[in-house]
Amino acid sequence: MMGRVNTTTIILVSVAIPIIITVVVLMFARNAMGGGKKKQEQAANLMATGKKARAKILRIDPTGMVINNINIQCWVTFLMEPLDGGGAFQAQKKIVIPQTNMPRVGDMWPAWYSPTDPNLFAVGMPDGASPEQIPIFKEFGIPHPLDKQAAAPEPDDGPVDELQRLAQMKADGLLTDEEFAAAKAKLLGG
Repeated sequence: MMGRVNTTTIILVSVAIPIIITVVVLMFARNAMGGGKKKQEQAANLMATGKKARAKILRIDPTGMVINNINIQCWVTFLMEPLDGGGAFQAQKKIVIPQTNMPRVGDMWPAWYSPTDPNLFAVGMPDGASPEQIPIFKEFGIPHPLDKQAAAPEPDDGPVDELQRLAQMKADGLLTDEEFAAAKAKLLGG
């Protein structure tokens, strides 16, 4: 009975895959352009019709605006590397980023841009809790933080490295004195 195929399973899989892809695209659209409905529609349109690129982070410049004591508005400068082999170009976007998911210079995200106006683009910021994003990152040749198969094990940062990172975030104005003290106490087990 090994050769017999359950048609119910095939039908369910063929229906579920497009639904999962649609949900992931909508999640990226929400994260790619921000909260407004018009921006989300614009991002979804770029993801459907735009050209694809890998967006390498060159700079992250906080604007000074902090929302709900955790989200930081930043100007993020990207080096856009088109997947079709076109010439790389720089682009900049204002993004609200949670301090708990702060990207680093050199990080790479999937991006979609308008072929007629490369300054119109959407990026797919990785959400550390969304394994559904892994296939999209693979499509762009970018390792996703949750993709254990593609990611080489990174050395565990020790407390000294983490303290240095926290001190730099405080110096950059990303953490208040209280937030720095709380994070330091947590790190040192106090």
